[in-house]
Amino acid sequence: MLKNGSQGLQGTVYILFSALMYATLPILVKFAYLAGLGPGDTLLLRYFFSFILLGGFIKLLKRGRLLSLSFLVIGQGLCLAGSSLFYFFALETLPAGIATVIFFTHPVIVAVLSLFVFKEEFAPRLFVGLALALSGILLISGLLGGKQILSTEGLVWALLACFCYAFYSLIGQKTLADNGALSITATLSLLALLIFLPFFYSGVDFVQHLTPQQILVTLAIAVFNTLLAVLFFLKGVQKVGAARASLMSTAEPVFCLMLAFIILGEGLTLPELAGSGLVFASMLLVVYNRNGKSGLNGKIVVHPRAEYAAPAGMKKRNVEQYKKGQN
Repeated sequence: MLKNGSQGLQGTVYILFSALMYATLPILVKFAYLAGLGPGDTLLLRYFFSFILLGGFIKLLKRGRLLSLSFLVIGQGLCLAGSSLFYFFALETLPAGIATVIFFTHPVIVAVLSLFVFKEEFAPRLFVGLALALSGILLISGLLGGKQILSTEGLVWALLACFCYAFYSLIGQKTLADNGALSITATLSLLALLIFLPFFYSGVDFVQHLTPQQILVTLAIAVFNTLLAVLFFLKGVQKVGAARASLMSTAEPVFCLMLAFIILGEGLTLPELAGSGLVFASMLLVVYNRNGKSGLNGKIVVHPRAEYAAPAGMKKRNVEQYKKGQN
């Protein structure tokens, strides 16, 4: 019993640390903008460093295949690229905490779409969650009181990022059934890099004019938000299981709001705070059910990060691989 308690505590620490690492993304992106980088430049460097780090980790420690290419994975890569681009655009005009809260309405969208795509059974609380999420966004935007102070353009970008990520997550329900999370993440990093190169790479001058500060902040994004976040999540799943890990990972937007307040000095108005609470409640509704399983009816693991939104009905071999973190 003591051993199980220790395992559970370790797993909880791993999952919460992973959520904290993910929560650093909008903060670091803000620093990248302050260093003189634009959204396109930041994305290029982020996915370049992410692929190099993950590829090196997979090859050196022999953690399975480096790439997992298929039609579905390519489609997932397109959705990820769109979501990342829109999210980074949103961070140009919105506070980091607000952009993240809006983005985290995507589990509700995934749950709604799962009714049609995966033939999930109707759950009344799903629509309660949807109503909470929409109400939260309205409160955050300021539209209800007629005193909108946030950028309309930024709100649109954040919502587009949310929808793209929802489709990315839905595709992930299929791709993870036959591939490991590390391999998928490395493949998607490479695909995103290839998608962005024709649009944002401006030639050798771009590389020559990079400052040490710009390189360090984008390398930090890759290390914290990709490598460490993925590895600690997989270690946590090994200790506590995917369902409990999904529930604990909802701490990510809370961590982001805290970091934005501590590091960037971002505060929340009362309506924004209330709206954030509604969005957080909506996410909890779709990530956890009364049976102690993750998802609406235990069939789909609706995880805040789609890399781990694994179908509960995946093959036994892949379930074991998933739980062991591809060891």
